[in-house]
Amino acid sequence: MNLNPDPEMILLHPLNYHKNSNLDSEKFLPSFSDFNEDEFKNVPIITGDAATLSNHQFPQRTILGTVISQHARDFPKNLQIPKLYINTNTPFSAIICGVQGSGKSHSASVLLEGCLINDKRIGNLPKPLIGLCLHYDPGQANLPCEAAYLAIKTNNPQITNPSPPKVPVTVLVSPHYIGKMKSVYSKINQVKILPFYISQSSLNASRILSLMGFTEGLVMPLYLQRAMTILRQMGGDKFNYQAFKTKMNEEDLNPAQRSGFLMRTEMLESYLTNKDHPDMTSYFQPGRLLIIDLRDPFINSSLVSVLFDIVLGLFIESKMGTGKVLLLDEAHKYLNTSTGSAQLTHSITSLIRQQRHFGIRTLISTQEPTIIPSTMLDIASFILIHRFSSPSWAKHLNNHICCEYDDTKNDFDWFNIASRARLGEAILVAPTGLGLAKKNNQSTLMPLSTGFLLIQTRKRLTFDGGASILAHKV
Repeated sequence: MNLNPDPEMILLHPLNYHKNSNLDSEKFLPSFSDFNEDEFKNVPIITGDAATLSNHQFPQRTILGTVISQHARDFPKNLQIPKLYINTNTPFSAIICGVQGSGKSHSASVLLEGCLINDKRIGNLPKPLIGLCLHYDPGQANLPCEAAYLAIKTNNPQITNPSPPKVPVTVLVSPHYIGKMKSVYSKINQVKILPFYISQSSLNASRILSLMGFTEGLVMPLYLQRAMTILRQMGGDKFNYQAFKTKMNEEDLNPAQRSGFLMRTEMLESYLTNKDHPDMTSYFQPGRLLIIDLRDPFINSSLVSVLFDIVLGLFIESKMGTGKVLLLDEAHKYLNTSTGSAQLTHSITSLIRQQRHFGIRTLISTQEPTIIPSTMLDIASFILIHRFSSPSWAKHLNNHICCEYDDTKNDFDWFNIASRARLGEAILVAPTGLGLAKKNNQSTLMPLSTGFLLIQTRKRLTFDGGASILAHKV
């Protein structure tokens, strides 16, 4: 009997093949490869076998789940230590996709837990990150954002000692719709529901132009041309919204143009903070999650994208002395190639390209990967593909991931495996992920490159609120 069980194994699903395995982990003594220190520090994912050689390289890491099998050239199919770690110490970007009910939201929440909770059962996190979730899903008007369930302790009887943790969660909602949203989140009474406001001090020329409806490449109405001229004249001085508004009111606009300007300013001012509400940046705190939920029948996805872009800018600009994690929940609802979301799409793409400079881990969760801009698929650190069966999805993803394909071997047919994946299972594509390969009878650390992993995400430490509603509970 093992008197000192590995706490990280508590939330992992057991692998049946281990019961009959003849592998001897005590004799598993791999050799070290020629990876340099910087390469170690910045790998996004690490298999359990690879981590045994490099514990000191990953001071912050979290268990994502169990590696069921490896599908990569020169890599053994089964692992000695079938854990899969995410290196939360370094910035990364991840795209999580799959049909509804496949475990996509569960995986996103597991990743959030690993970035916000320091608990030995899921890894090591001496410096919890600052969490931000952007949520907009008008089709689910009566359901809370699933990330909010991180505020509730799990009801899993296996996780009792020590007491399961929870994450302090604040949800900012449209001030015009706060009554309804308090009702939506009423069953999660541990979260704070507050109105979404932007401080006037957070505004600048670029944000004003976005709120005024500026879109690069389109013909500007007269009031927007005048606004741009005034902003240019205000120059590098600290932006003053009231001064800008005064100058605009002095402009000689025709009734139609003035009506357009007034409509925009009225909309903007409905989201400007007053003295009764703290600045949004005060909610950016380590180990806490801020959710911006802008579901409101009176605003459309284009305005939501503009407001999200402002929030993103504030998140990037805030200097907190620790890392950050950003979740774009139901991203296909507002992150696409449409004109209205062009600026937000550009900002997210730029963020991913410069993630190491901003210190942000970006998680993009979507049910529709074909809508997500192709550039994001191309530059993501890793992609987590839950079950789906659409040939168009497979064709689209195949153009943007570097999985080796061999139609004579089902082991290398990632689509075949993904279409048969069970609940919580997923294909993980991570070209720079670190694993342990076998070459010339020697074990050596190598990137997964054109290979992929089949994984099972671990159980939650916090409450899982994404279960399907059944007609009859079995």
